[in-house]
Amino acid sequence: MKSGERDYSLDFIKIISTIFIIFHHYQQVMGVYFENKINFFNGKFYFGYVVEMFFVLSGLFMYTYVEKIQDNLTFVKFYLRRLGRLFPLLMVGAISYEIFLVIYQHMYYDSWFGITPTFWGTVISSLGIQDGWALPNPCVNNPTWYISVLMLCYVIFYFGVYIAKRLDLKVQYLFVFMIFLGMGINTYGINLPFLNSSSCRGYYAFFFGVLLAQFLNKHDIGKVDTIISVIMIIVITFLIIFHYDFMASGINYIMTFMYYPALIILCKSKIVSRVLNRKIIGKLGQISFDVFIWHNPLFLVLQICIKAFKWNIDLNSYLTMIVYAVVCYIIGTFSYYIIERPTAKLIDKKL
Repeated sequence: MKSGERDYSLDFIKIISTIFIIFHHYQQVMGVYFENKINFFNGKFYFGYVVEMFFVLSGLFMYTYVEKIQDNLTFVKFYLRRLGRLFPLLMVGAISYEIFLVIYQHMYYDSWFGITPTFWGTVISSLGIQDGWALPNPCVNNPTWYISVLMLCYVIFYFGVYIAKRLDLKVQYLFVFMIFLGMGINTYGINLPFLNSSSCRGYYAFFFGVLLAQFLNKHDIGKVDTIISVIMIIVITFLIIFHYDFMASGINYIMTFMYYPALIILCKSKIVSRVLNRKIIGKLGQISFDVFIWHNPLFLVLQICIKAFKWNIDLNSYLTMIVYAVVCYIIGTFSYYIIERPTAKLIDKKL
């Protein structure tokens, strides 16, 4: 793939991961459980660990900025470009979520999972500092905690590369340190500003993604790599399904450091990447961020519509869950073309 071209294989992973997260939250929020079937929440495997895949992919995308920062890219340009692209959607999503909360409370005379609308919660959620930093999470459009921790990782990434350059140190040592720091926070249950259960997941997965990108950039994926990746995916999947007790300990690390890299290498291999080389996959990958932002507020919209229009919907159904995911992608498409794409062009022009 030529430099500057979009990597459709990574877009494919983003699409599948986003769908899994939608299914995970659908079952969690709607209280759905499928007897003797695959469950994305409250089942054998915790699909919430798919978020680590998002962090790994974000780290992969950041690797090219190591050289740019070393070539004196300013923090203002680096961070504001990230925040500028994310802020409009975060803000619109947070405000919409709060409005839907009020409507829900008015219609049902009850709060949605005990969440109270607050102006401060909307502000910090819009700025991407709602979780992982130094403030209590207001749970405004709560899945966006991932974006909040990602923004924190961006800050550490930039200054880590910057300081390493000034001190003439190998920045890879910092990345390794952040991986072990995240694992340590998780192991010992530390709950301090910037060192907590949310930020730690970003630390060990995001910075591993940066190191993985360095490896992939210097290593051509061959047949042996592809075969090893396939074997690893099959073995780990088999053990999770049939011998989960054996895999339960450290499953988040197994997925982050073994399963996800194997999946990325497989998708980037010549045979699979040739199959995935489709513009529609690239477009759906671009839209996936909007889908992620809106899939949680739409749960409130669904409940409001059920009450307002007296919809008789079987929520405890795979079909309903799939239709919900399709609707999320439809709304996400409108959001991409109406909100994200125009604002991104404007920000690129200004910066």
